[in-house]
Amino acid sequence: MAFKVLLIDDEPLALEGLQLWIPWENLGFEVCGVCGNGSEGLKQMEELKPDLVMVDIHMPVMNGLEMIAEWRRRGNDSTKFIILTGYSDFDYARKALKYRVSRYLLKPLDEEQAELEIRQMRQELAKEQEQLYVGQVAQREKENLAIKEALTGKELSTEAAGVLESLSRSSHVWNVCLVQIAAEDYCRWSTVAAEFLDRSKAMYVIRLRNDLVSIVFGSAESASHGTSCTARQRMEELALRLADFRAFMAIGEAASSLLFIHHSRVTAEKALLHTFYETNRNGVMDYESFKDLTFQRHDDQVELTARILGAFQLIDHDAYRSAVDYIEQSFRQLRVHPEEARKYVIYLLHEIRAYMRAELAQDSVAPNRLFDIPNLDERLLTWNDLIDMLQSCGRVCFELLLKENASEAQGIVQDINDYIHEHYREGLSIKMLAERFFLHPAYLGQLLIRKNGIGFNELLHNLRIEEACRLLQMNQYKNSEVSEKVGYSTYHHFLKQFEKRLNMSPNEYKKHV
Repeated sequence: MAFKVLLIDDEPLALEGLQLWIPWENLGFEVCGVCGNGSEGLKQMEELKPDLVMVDIHMPVMNGLEMIAEWRRRGNDSTKFIILTGYSDFDYARKALKYRVSRYLLKPLDEEQAELEIRQMRQELAKEQEQLYVGQVAQREKENLAIKEALTGKELSTEAAGVLESLSRSSHVWNVCLVQIAAEDYCRWSTVAAEFLDRSKAMYVIRLRNDLVSIVFGSAESASHGTSCTARQRMEELALRLADFRAFMAIGEAASSLLFIHHSRVTAEKALLHTFYETNRNGVMDYESFKDLTFQRHDDQVELTARILGAFQLIDHDAYRSAVDYIEQSFRQLRVHPEEARKYVIYLLHEIRAYMRAELAQDSVAPNRLFDIPNLDERLLTWNDLIDMLQSCGRVCFELLLKENASEAQGIVQDINDYIHEHYREGLSIKMLAERFFLHPAYLGQLLIRKNGIGFNELLHNLRIEEACRLLQMNQYKNSEVSEKVGYSTYHHFLKQFEKRLNMSPNEYKKHV
């Protein structure tokens, strides 16, 4: 990289010569500005922040040494100076040393000597910059370790407490934003975050676990809820940048000092738990919004498990879906603790696997489809993920059960159809048939639809109206008598079903036959 040099001389030709005669670019410098006196030089230094200033001593308004003295008085100790003068006066040299001037060159310049001095100056700057960088890295690491020590809640060492007290003065309040992310995504995530986050003195990114990162940030502003609007917006923007990741973020309660940052971390973790039930994955949970919400227990888990397994025993997919919907709504409404909710759903999946063991053994594809659980840390599974797993598992299981029972059911379906044709004039119902043939009503209904192409009730009415037409053609019975003979308890019901199928009334039908 090139260092910046500012040239100051009241003689225009001298300034032009400094720019043209010295190969600044080859020596590792770029000329960032020129001016003609010390007063203007101070303004230029404030604005341009040069690494090196080459200045003439004798200038109007403010001479070179006065300018250097004022610059040092303002606390700028790192700037390097080379002074130029036509006088080889020891007093000038002695004053220059007092103000920590690096080099002293006589006019007219010896170009070869000037290049040598400037090259050595470049080496000094590079060495100092390297030492500064190493020092900054070491200091930053010391700060990171002290903050991490405070985040854990352990008793702070004297050194760590001193570091945190010093750092805390740079911001009005401090807070923690926790980011939960898959361990294998951390490297990719850190690259995205590094491009966005301001790694300033008031921003620290510390990895607490393989899947948990703490962003410790300070704010110079007071704000409602203890988090400045600017800081909150930055976390929201980061959340949007993480849209391609499965990541959850939560901000804790602000602390007045880094010495108390553990409290911010604890409250951020409490807020992070609530991401389990939230559907907006690219948002930031704020402890302030959730501090009054408490997690509760669900006391009906035994009964729910019985409902789930009972649905399998009866091959009743509707009952299974209804049970899963109830689990989804009741757990969410009660705000069951995420750990308990995860354990219960995973327990259910294992119970279903145990129940389906025989069917799974006969199907080489089903086991993979049945438990299509993402390869994620359990902490990254949301309630929606778990419910989707249960619903997906149910679809596969009932498909297998119906497939397994289809061949066995063919013979019994024919028996059921024969029974319906023989007894349709009686008060038949799907429930009565199910009890007679030891099948669940829902399963029996599905079997009849697959066999006949229509449901039980439709088949029953078709048979009754078909028989009614035969009786009406004989013209031996009143319409009400026909209705009763074919199994209708009311004439109105018979009339409705007759007209629905033939688009005419019984009397009109008799006229046409």
